[in-house]
Amino acid sequence: MTVRMMVFVFSLIGLVSVASADEVKLENNFSGLIEFGGDQTVGNTDNSSLGLKVELGHHYGQWSNKLTWDSSQKKEAGALTEDKYNIILKSIYNLPKHFYTFIHLGYRVDDFSGVYWEKTYIGGFGYHAFTDKPEYSVDFELGYGQRVTKKLVNGFVRSKLDYDPGTHLALITQYNFTDEDTLKASVTAELGNDDDFIEKKASWTHKLFGALHLDVSYEALTLTKPGVNKVATDATTTFKLGYSF
Repeated sequence: MTVRMMVFVFSLIGLVSVASADEVKLENNFSGLIEFGGDQTVGNTDNSSLGLKVELGHHYGQWSNKLTWDSSQKKEAGALTEDKYNIILKSIYNLPKHFYTFIHLGYRVDDFSGVYWEKTYIGGFGYHAFTDKPEYSVDFELGYGQRVTKKLVNGFVRSKLDYDPGTHLALITQYNFTDEDTLKASVTAELGNDDDFIEKKASWTHKLFGALHLDVSYEALTLTKPGVNKVATDATTTFKLGYSF
């Protein structure tokens, strides 16, 4: 099944379900957050880093949509050593019996990792576990999609595009252990092609006062086939101050 056909099928499921729920009162609910972090070192070394995250959420009936922009930049002795950003749009429609269908669209740029640009299209189904516990959530996802990548090789942009179809697997958890503290963790695997990877994320969010919060996050990306003289896993720990609305 092609990606376009998958998108059409999942969209049709959602439209039919919405049309059959005339008796349900639907309300638009919006949310979002902005997080900012970085550091600056001067003296014997001259390094700086900057990170920015913007997240917008929308809920309407059984629909749940989230748009995320995540970017980071680093400089060493005035020279740029990292400049990347990632944009993800994920749309979920809840089905009966705790199941849901989702569409995941992504776009990222990471020149220093050899990605001039990459587009991701994924569709699939998921399952909400432990729905009887409001402070705890676990989601399992299984999907299929494709990544289209224009790569940089030795500083030159390849004219040929890489098309990598593959299977999407994900485990997504969240635990609110106090009114001020939330722990989120996820493991995502994209398998079935030459650029397979496993991504692990964990973040702790602590409410400070009002709408302000502190976000400490850890992210590890493991490539199944790293490049020559490259290690398999890149890990990053970030500290950001955020504002929720």
